[in-house]
Amino acid sequence: MELLFGSILVLLLFAAASLSLYYQRKSKLKHLPANNPQTFLEKGQRQEGKKLVAVIGGDAVHGNISYNFVDDAARRRSCKDYQFINAGVNGSTAYDVLQRLDSVIACQPDFIVILVGLNDASAKIAPEFARKNIKLAEQLEKPSLLVYEKNLGLIVARLKAETQAKIGLLSLPVAGENLFSKANKEIDQYNEVIKKIAEVNNVSYLPFNEKLKAYLKGKGQIRGRSLKNSMKLYEKAVTDHFVYGYSLDRISARNGYLLLTDGIHLNSTAGMMAAHQIELFLKKNELKAIQ
Repeated sequence: MELLFGSILVLLLFAAASLSLYYQRKSKLKHLPANNPQTFLEKGQRQEGKKLVAVIGGDAVHGNISYNFVDDAARRRSCKDYQFINAGVNGSTAYDVLQRLDSVIACQPDFIVILVGLNDASAKIAPEFARKNIKLAEQLEKPSLLVYEKNLGLIVARLKAETQAKIGLLSLPVAGENLFSKANKEIDQYNEVIKKIAEVNNVSYLPFNEKLKAYLKGKGQIRGRSLKNSMKLYEKAVTDHFVYGYSLDRISARNGYLLLTDGIHLNSTAGMMAAHQIELFLKKNELKAIQ
């Protein structure tokens, strides 16, 4: 009898520990960046003499399970005259970004950088991610390339109409590191849409994807690890990062990636490339202003 009660107690403790880990992970994933638009507006945080840069998007921009390239850009010496707002929210699609533009517009940024689309593409390239994304389930239209094009176009049109900001569109990062995979061929199509929208609206196209590909080619790793088992890798990465404190780079190396942690999210090498694209975007606009 004592053995039975002991076994039940062990099972209950294990269940309680598992539940605690689950809620730790969930709460930390939902925790917004300290410099999010709503907090900026509520606390009146605009710094005198600095130009305001808003970066909008999903997981890659949010930067807690992906390298925080917004904070990286803000730390750069050449960006000392800029203040950054992080309007990234994990799980976001272009549709979600469109729904929450009010707070970004209310900040009246001088520059806006957008990186969104991986969650839109996940319905096709990573259905296991898509099935667990509540935001996707709540969308009125089933995610597709055409729906993405419509929503990204509406985002840019509204920001152009309601702000004076210079706008830059970052191309989507690689999905897994096999550049010949179906997933990356799909991402290429999304990036063609981003390029087209940038051209039509006369805004800047920032070649983030192209720089990541060049890096992999330089390392001779154009047929690297694919998205296979990425959902399992992601779930383990969330626990290892938020619960056990493992760095994203340690997780990335363990999983056999050069730029990604789990096939989707960015490590510091990839994130610093995104920050560099923002840095170049701001520099180019400075030069135009001088001319």
